Amino acid sequence: MDYQEAKQVCEQFAIKHKVIFDDEGTCGFGRECVGFTSGDKWIDFNPHSSATYEPIKECQSEHVSPPDGVDAYHKHDCLAVLGRGEDAVIQLAQWVKHMEAAGEVSIKDFATGAVGVQALFSGVMGRCVMVTSPAAER
Repeated sequence: MDYQEAKQVCEQFAIKHKVIFDDEGTCGFGRECVGFTSGDKWIDFNPHSSATYEPIKECQSEHVSPPDGVDAYHKHDCLAVLGRGEDAVIQLAQWVKHMEAAGEVSIKDFATGAVGVQALFSGVMGRCVMVTSPAAER
């Protein structure tokens, strides 16, 4: 897939799911990345509770993890690829295509479990990507 096609895949995903395709973002403490946000937060995949660090079971989904060769941000399970420019956008588009091939993709709101100071940083609500209805059933 070339850069223009990849950019279009990412833009269409963002439009369909009412999120923002951010091709000049930063993850963690200033790590350049490209990915999808909602408000000022990255879209998560397979999120964990901010209070207990346990997986939020209703938000766990098969086929949302990045496929081999995609340099996903490694300190937070967010829908973002490290780097900027053509290669990073192509990797992000490959990830999107991987999810779409696996089943029905949706974005879901979830309670983070954060309280107190943690809630100030991570918020009490987040958004995550889900893949349901395996491709064979569609």
